[in-house]
Amino acid sequence: MAAVLLSASAPARGQTPAPARAASAAHDRSAWVALARGGFVVPDGRAAVDILVEMNTLLASDDPVLRDDVAFSAAERWILRDRRVPPAGLRTLLQLWTKNLEAGLGTAGDDRVFTRSFSALSLSLIASADLSSSFLEAAEVQTFFDRMLDYFQRERDLRGFDARRGWMHTVAHTSDALKFLARNRKLAAGSDTRLLAAVRAKIESHDAVFAWGENDRMALALQSAVRREDADGAALSAWAQAWVKDHQALWAKGPQVDPRRFAVVENAKQVMRSLQAALAMETAPTAAGDAARQTVIAALAKMR
Repeated sequence: MAAVLLSASAPARGQTPAPARAASAAHDRSAWVALARGGFVVPDGRAAVDILVEMNTLLASDDPVLRDDVAFSAAERWILRDRRVPPAGLRTLLQLWTKNLEAGLGTAGDDRVFTRSFSALSLSLIASADLSSSFLEAAEVQTFFDRMLDYFQRERDLRGFDARRGWMHTVAHTSDALKFLARNRKLAAGSDTRLLAAVRAKIESHDAVFAWGENDRMALALQSAVRREDADGAALSAWAQAWVKDHQALWAKGPQVDPRRFAVVENAKQVMRSLQAALAMETAPTAAGDAARQTVIAALAKMR
């Protein structure tokens, strides 16, 4: 297993011939895959957090096996299931993965999207970990939420899935992090209103109907927010009624619709349907959640 932990950094120019570099890369890949297939056993004398730091470059890979099956799956296993990463290590990863969100942020169409998207997904693990075993201070949770919301708003690459390179999925992955953060009792009041605005802006920024489950994932983030005791029911009502007005304006001329506005309104309707369903299926509903469900149902009734 020691081979897994070798550095994958590129050699200096002239040091290693190209065939040797290719062989090394293939060996590194096989070693990482072996770690995954072996059940992510942490080698003796090593710390899980150190291996996750080494795996940071894998989050940027266009190889879905290395990116998803190895790097993210190892993080999920060691952070949530096995709890092999102590608070200090989680803070190290929080800083590392948050920094990754800046890699090419604001651009679209290149492979840097993998770094950003899978860092956001990995950050969802830290947000989840703080719910099960609190280690972040209230100010840290707020900063974490603010940073994820800022990234969500600035991300422009909205691709979902590629048959060869796998998931990009920035909207869904960021929504996962926001979902867990919105559940955190240490988060300040007003976060639900900010998240509603951010989802509205994200829907408005896209000119096609989301095809890879993004609307469901945004709805789950909203579910966490609108069911909070400090949720602003009036803000949700205003948000939902604004979509009702957009729906009515879209169909004001009968079948002569603007295709882009159709996509925007359709995404909004799908988010609202998913939000209503998620709230209805709760086993331990809150008063705020019940009120939110009724608000969304009333709006959807006007959008048929």
